[in-house]
Amino acid sequence: MNIFNFKKKYGNSASDSLMNFHACFFPKVFTCLAAVSAVSFFLMLSTPAEAGGHGRKATGHYSYMCKVIRVHDGDTFRCLDGKKKEHKIRLINIDAPEKAQQYGKEATSYLKSRILKKNVTVQVSSKDKYRRELAVIFVNGTDINREMVATGNAWAFRKYLPEHNRKEYINLESGARSAKRGLWKYPNPVEPAEYRKAHRSSQDTAKRHAGGTYKKKKKSHR
Repeated sequence: MNIFNFKKKYGNSASDSLMNFHACFFPKVFTCLAAVSAVSFFLMLSTPAEAGGHGRKATGHYSYMCKVIRVHDGDTFRCLDGKKKEHKIRLINIDAPEKAQQYGKEATSYLKSRILKKNVTVQVSSKDKYRRELAVIFVNGTDINREMVATGNAWAFRKYLPEHNRKEYINLESGARSAKRGLWKYPNPVEPAEYRKAHRSSQDTAKRHAGGTYKKKKKSHR
């Protein structure tokens, strides 16, 4: 029914009320719809997306403050954010010696002395296949990732270094090596990645030998 038929059937006062309702209601509806559309667009832009390469997921860069509650080794720790949510962080761009490796305990102790029970700023770039947040962290404005390399407590992780700061990390490592800081005071330090690879190989060999022994014993009982 158009406004003219409505006025004819129900009178001028009812017609005026209907027109006032249209004038007040529909602009508000359109305003709400516009707001919903804007929020939806923003959420679409901020939703994490999958990314290929090195088993990492692109989460979009984000940062937060947290208190460190545990240090696992020279490049991995756990912390609690303001909502008491626990995060597991892997320091990006560096690779510290494993705990069982030469200088592993010293690297772990150094990181503990710098961050344990302290508030740190975490700048996350992605997550790895273990769901750890790959991040650069800061304590009172000091970049701890770079400090670990500069003090000889970690290697520059060349395999995953991005081009925009590759040179800087390698130069920090070279400076520590020249000054024989940290792990570089030893003559032939082994890269953590090589250590892990050799350790996995020895474990696989041990498993194969154990399996062969088991099969032989089982066969001898027949």
